[in-house]
Amino acid sequence: MSDWRLKLFVATLAALALGMAAAGRARSSPQAVTTFEEKVSRAGVFFRADSPRLLRDSRDSYLPLFLEIINGVEKAGHSSLATAVRKIKRDPLELEGVKIFVEPAGSHRQFPDEPLMLGPYRDYSEDFQTNGKPISIPDRWSHTLEIPLAEVERYLSEHFIGSPFRTIDLRVEINVAAWPAQEIYLRVAVHAPQLPEIPNWYRGDVHYHSAYTDNPAERGYPLAVTKQAAMEAGLRWVILADHSTDPDPERYEAELRDVESYRDGRLVFIRAEEVTVESAKDLALGTLHLLALPSPDNPEEGFPGPAGQDSVFMTGDGSPGSAATRIGEALTRITAAGGFAYAAHPFDPISPLLRGGSWDLDLDFLAPDGKKLRDGLVGLEAWNRATTETADDARDPYCLHREADPAACFQPDPQANQYSRLEKAMSVAWIPLLRKGLEAGGKEGEGKPFKVFLAAGSDAHGDFNYEATMDVVDFLSKPSRGVSGYAEDNAFGKLATLAYCPLGMGPRGESVLRALRDGHTILSNGPLVTSGFDTDGNGSLDDPEDINVGSSAEYSLSSFPPLELLWTTCDEFGPFVSIRLLVGTMAGEDPAIAIPLPAGKSMASGGLVSMNVSPYLGKLGKAWGYVRFEGRTKNDAGEEFRCYTNPIWVRATAP
Repeated sequence: MSDWRLKLFVATLAALALGMAAAGRARSSPQAVTTFEEKVSRAGVFFRADSPRLLRDSRDSYLPLFLEIINGVEKAGHSSLATAVRKIKRDPLELEGVKIFVEPAGSHRQFPDEPLMLGPYRDYSEDFQTNGKPISIPDRWSHTLEIPLAEVERYLSEHFIGSPFRTIDLRVEINVAAWPAQEIYLRVAVHAPQLPEIPNWYRGDVHYHSAYTDNPAERGYPLAVTKQAAMEAGLRWVILADHSTDPDPERYEAELRDVESYRDGRLVFIRAEEVTVESAKDLALGTLHLLALPSPDNPEEGFPGPAGQDSVFMTGDGSPGSAATRIGEALTRITAAGGFAYAAHPFDPISPLLRGGSWDLDLDFLAPDGKKLRDGLVGLEAWNRATTETADDARDPYCLHREADPAACFQPDPQANQYSRLEKAMSVAWIPLLRKGLEAGGKEGEGKPFKVFLAAGSDAHGDFNYEATMDVVDFLSKPSRGVSGYAEDNAFGKLATLAYCPLGMGPRGESVLRALRDGHTILSNGPLVTSGFDTDGNGSLDDPEDINVGSSAEYSLSSFPPLELLWTTCDEFGPFVSIRLLVGTMAGEDPAIAIPLPAGKSMASGGLVSMNVSPYLGKLGKAWGYVRFEGRTKNDAGEEFRCYTNPIWVRATAP
């Protein structure tokens, strides 16, 4: 999620420092490693293997497998606590090779004994030794294997009956000299269908952490493999929201060069920041996170400070109690640069060890006079992480090991559930703020309402297959998770914001940023619903004069055009079970109105579907209101998926 996991982990690491050093010296053979030693070693030596959870890009004939070893995560970052534990003596790790085993998913069969061979090797799928000498890793190493899908098919056909298989399971063994094999299990849909699409709506992620997020508790992935995974996930743009506690000016400029080198017409990276800010509440628990997005006119400028200061936010040294930028000061700087911001996961818990708090409706969201949002703040990223299940076993959450404990594998987690967290943020903040915005318009519509938009982001730190992390909040109730980590079924690409860009995304993402700033967006973890007023009646919502999500419409009640709906889904997400209209007034939102789905159109509207909203707007008088939609689908496995539109603000100027 963010750097709020950092401090308890580093404190735990410091407490275990002597044990880790002793464990490292004791590893003369794999048999010498005890269960306790293994858990201790994982607190400081980090092994990762990851691949996209599904492959949607039919142009790509390879499965990327990202591998990473960090020999002492305490060496990352620049906090004072991290500095204190860097004195731990660690011998270099000696990497020999990697073995990859594949089986059909759900087969309940054992992995073959022979690994998938990717070259002329004898013992490993990929042998990293040179003349029999392993790679020495004093601190960190990473590598991406590009596995030919044709080789995977050949391997499966040799060992199993029934190929080709749509979904496969992988067992990845990282072999380091004098260590037990480090096993990590993954599941990949290798022939995933294309996502549902609506023309001119571009699917992206507003909250992703790349390798430029790098501290003892969290780190993301390089942009090269991120680009490949994004395209496999069906994304077209990605906001790089790396932590303001991690960068320096040199790394920030390096990130920009990286961003520029990987941009093309298929995918756009946009450099931003997740800024650690101090609440206006003057409380001990006042650390908040803010998604700072750059100017749509100059996305590469960043956020220059006063008097020519560097273009990057650098907030403190990452330690508990280190100074964070006051929220008002941060927004002033963002606005001066032409940028804008969203409140990041405003009501998800941030550890009290990081003085973490929740956003205050009046003091943090609103300007001091309470009559508008703070300058520069346009909304809240309330849909954060597409989590429904968690697992205690961060390396085998799918229960693929023959001795796996089902209780440690993916299980429904009501506390972490994405919908319960989203609905809480909507009821506690978004809908009350929308109501305050309408109040600013006046009872006779004499003013303009201020607008508040919703966004969605995965908050993935790499996490292509599933999210494997440590969580200091869970550590308080499950200490094991603070040492060996845990998993969530959230993953990069499972949650998206779709930006309406009728002229394309722009070579630097300019149109995407304008759509995010102006609320021309919808949120989805699969199915799509959008709406608008087709003002010229030509059957399209893509003309310049048409009124789309995020915009405003003023007509006399008798001449209000019909509101047009458009929806689509696919078998992966199942048919629509409901589409609901929500009408907002200064008194709050009316009860949801179910939209009847025409016969045969539960999968797609097949074009615009008109509805007369005048009966729902008549009671507004001349005051402002808004309309928005929520759509829900359910697939054959009983999984639910959703889409939310941002509002269209409406006002009847006369009867």
